[in-house]
Amino acid sequence: MKGVKDILRIAAILFVVCGLAAGALSFVNLATKDRIAAFAEEERVAAFKKIFPAAESFTERPPAEAGGGVTAWDAVAGGLTVGLVQLLEPMGYSGTIRLVYGVDAAGALTGVQVLEHTETPGLGAKITTAAWTGQFKGKARDQVALKKDGGAIDAIAAATISSRAVTRAIHDAMAGGN
Repeated sequence: MKGVKDILRIAAILFVVCGLAAGALSFVNLATKDRIAAFAEEERVAAFKKIFPAAESFTERPPAEAGGGVTAWDAVAGGLTVGLVQLLEPMGYSGTIRLVYGVDAAGALTGVQVLEHTETPGLGAKITTAAWTGQFKGKARDQVALKKDGGAIDAIAAATISSRAVTRAIHDAMAGGN
């Protein structure tokens, strides 16, 4: 009988420890979730400002106007809409890539900013570099494809899947007429 009592005692101790750990994690989550959300919002606005430096504000479009279930914002300067910023989430090599891109009133790309990714460090992660994202600036929809696919964008060596995921997502989203 001593073996059963030992097992029950150990199980009770594990139950209490797990309950305390879960409670502590819940407390930390509650205490930090607002700060984390505020930081994410600051990062998003900073990315928008890199795409449209002259914009004074960004007004979210209603989902019906954004098209295709995507999230989009009008870039506003001087009370006028000067372009569009859109959030995309294509699948890359290692997972979802969250990015925003901007298009001016003439339909040319104003910039691309990668917000989150899980691409391979040193390879696919190069989609975040200014050298690579800078290629998109000023491009029209028909130029937004990798050079090997007939476009004007250089693929990242050894990271074609990541490069193609970003270019195809932007190309397809620009086709939506937003």
